[in-house]
Amino acid sequence: MTKITKAELKKALIKAAAQRANQSSGLRTNDAQRAQLLRSRLASQKLLSEFLTGAGLDLKRWRTAQGPHSALQEGLVEKQKKAALRSAARNRGKMQASMHKQRNAWLALAPQSDIFPNPSFTLDTPFLIWSTPFFLLEDSAAVPFGSWAKFDYETSQPSGEERVSFYFLWESPYTDYAVINAATSFSATGYLQAHAPWSFWGNQSVVNAYAEFNVWIGFPNGSSPNASTEFFVGAIGALGQALTGSDTEGNSVSSGLSMSNTLVAIPPRAAVFFEVALVLDYEVDDGGGHIQADFNSGDFEIACPVVVYSILNKPPEKANLLRASLAKTSR
Repeated sequence: MTKITKAELKKALIKAAAQRANQSSGLRTNDAQRAQLLRSRLASQKLLSEFLTGAGLDLKRWRTAQGPHSALQEGLVEKQKKAALRSAARNRGKMQASMHKQRNAWLALAPQSDIFPNPSFTLDTPFLIWSTPFFLLEDSAAVPFGSWAKFDYETSQPSGEERVSFYFLWESPYTDYAVINAATSFSATGYLQAHAPWSFWGNQSVVNAYAEFNVWIGFPNGSSPNASTEFFVGAIGALGQALTGSDTEGNSVSSGLSMSNTLVAIPPRAAVFFEVALVLDYEVDDGGGHIQADFNSGDFEIACPVVVYSILNKPPEKANLLRASLAKTSR
């Protein structure tokens, strides 16, 4: 079997990210449509502004009067984030201990488990920790039973999907199909924030966070994985309006969970990548809004200590086939 390198995997991930970026979504407008909508919106706002001004409303004073409310909101969000940082520092050891207990329980209960009724194996160190975009990572460590990553993403782009992933590699030694169950532990501790500026019609910014456990046969690509599990981790949204002014909202994320994929068929001699990822999905209306996902400050981070997999059938290995051939010849 040809040895797989990190450089090859990175090249495949960059290509897959480009393919995903080029895929259009039925729920999102393209750049030309957005530009047309923005021009129409600005024209409508101009007409309404002229009407209200002609009716005697001082728009400048109106927006200035909303300033203290906006400042109060931003101050409350900052206080919430500081509280989340203190909580993360207190709970860091507890969450790590819980994940290690979970991993040990999987191994101890494997013979009696519905997920692992057969002998199980562990992948305790990621082959690669990677982000899309690739410059997203602030810091990371791939260490046995304790891998982690830190990142802080902020944007005012209209929409997108960003991800930070732990990739574990297993190369099947079997000369026939293997059927596996696989599971992993994952934790995410951070803070999501959204800001929407003042607008006549309502201006919205939203960010969602998900945990994914994907099984890729061969290098990951821009299409769907061979098996996938997804869990909601957290979300926040802000809405700026004419009467209430701009809006800033925040929400802490503190999640520890287990994910599994069952009955996955692996072709002979295949390279299998287990991807454990935190995925951000966001929408920001035109007009100055932004979102932020902070998994970097203080003890904020995401962590994935291990992937555990079990072989449900007993496919032959090359050595077994050779022994059978020699035994047949000697008769």
